[in-house]
This record gives sequence, structure tokens and C-alpha cells, in this order.
Amino acid sequence: MRISNPRDLTVQLLGELLYVERRLADRVIAELAGSVSDPELAERLRAHRDETAIHVERVETAFLALGVTPSSHRSAPFEAAVSQHDELATSIVDRTLADRFHAQAALHTEHWETAAYETLLRISPSEVVDRIAPSLDEERSAADTLRAWLEA
Repeated sequence: MRISNPRDLTVQLLGELLYVERRLADRVIAELAGSVSDPELAERLRAHRDETAIHVERVETAFLALGVTPSSHRSAPFEAAVSQHDELATSIVDRTLADRFHAQAALHTEHWETAAYETLLRISPSEVVDRIAPSLDEERSAADTLRAWLEA
């Protein structure tokens, strides 16, 4: 794909974001929540999984607002982070330490999502911004929730 203007970049970045949000909503968050031993952390993750399903819908409607069929684009950095997490997580023996590692992995993803949304809000037309802006607020809130759990 040749990217020659903000609209082209918006479509590309929306595709990457759609890929990540779908992967998170479909499997990754549920698997992570099932891996943690702390019930509070598991509940926080499950609650954000419900929000993430709504994020998927918002990104899909952003595509439609541009007159483009929603299309996801594989995110190599996201997949690398998931693989790295999965590989290291199995080697952590202490469950409390493992939960902290799981929370760190989730926080890492929240930072990536926040950066993606912030970029899109700066380069996208208002019809896209209006649809995805609430997701940025929810990603920031999820990150704050994870940080609060880590500090407890």
C-alpha cells in the first residue's frame, strides 16, 4: 500500500488498531484473565475485555465513515509482545510475581493502544475522531486501573 496522504495513513492505522482490538477482545484478554491468580486483577481484565469489544465496533464504524470496508492489518509488534509474554509467563514460578508480569503486559498493550488512538485523533477527519475518541478515554482509564492494581 502506498501512503500519500493523511486519509491513507488513517486507513492503515485503523486497520492495525482493528487487528489489535479484535485479537484482544476475541482471545488475548480472556486468556490473560484466566492466567492470573488475583481475583481483582482478573475482574479488571474481564471488564476491559467488554470495553474492548465496543472498541472493535467503534473502529469498524470509523472505517465505514470513510467509505471503506473494515479491514484489519496484522500488527507484528503486537504479536511479538504476545509471544514474548507467553514465553516468559510460563517460567515465572511465584504466582504473585506472575500476576505482576501479566499486569505489566496488559499495561504495555494499553500504552500501545493509547499511542495509536492519539495519533489517529490528530490525523483523522472529524467523522473518524467522533467515533473513536471515547475509546482513547477508556484505554487511559484501563491503564490507570492497572497502575493502581500494581501500586496496591
